[in-house]
Amino acid sequence: MSLDLSLHPCFNAEARHRYGRVHLPVASKCNIQCMFCNRKYDCLNESRPGVTSRIMSPMQAIHYLGRVMEKRPETTVVGIAGPGDPFANPVETMQTLHLVKRHFPELLLCLATNGLNIHPYRPEIAQYRVSHVTLTINAVDPDIGKGVYRWARDGIRISRGRDA
Repeated sequence: MSLDLSLHPCFNAEARHRYGRVHLPVASKCNIQCMFCNRKYDCLNESRPGVTSRIMSPMQAIHYLGRVMEKRPETTVVGIAGPGDPFANPVETMQTLHLVKRHFPELLLCLATNGLNIHPYRPEIAQYRVSHVTLTINAVDPDIGKGVYRWARDGIRISRGRDA
């Protein structure tokens, strides 16, 4: 089955008025703490990726997606974008991707991540045919990064300041 990337409303100006996306909030933990991030923020007027009223288990997410597809069949994209990082929550992330691909194989899959800990999951990401992976990078200069990141966790090691 070939994926029709023209159906992605985030990357196709013509698609954005005809097709929809849904974000599944299965990633509660993050492996970076940015100075500006507030993962607890949620309100009626805030509906960007990463903002949620609650975290879902993979099974809750697939049931929610089923209800979304019944009400909004023009939905073409499923994303995992937080409120934490998908690869600080790899079990939940990969299980959700598996369930979506099994129950809704026609949907495009997206991930937004800071990239930490993604490496071991590349084969599964390819297997599930994730069409878009967005890497969020807040700084490429370590001296700027130390003002952006409180800390970063790579595995079990926590770095602070310029090292983060």
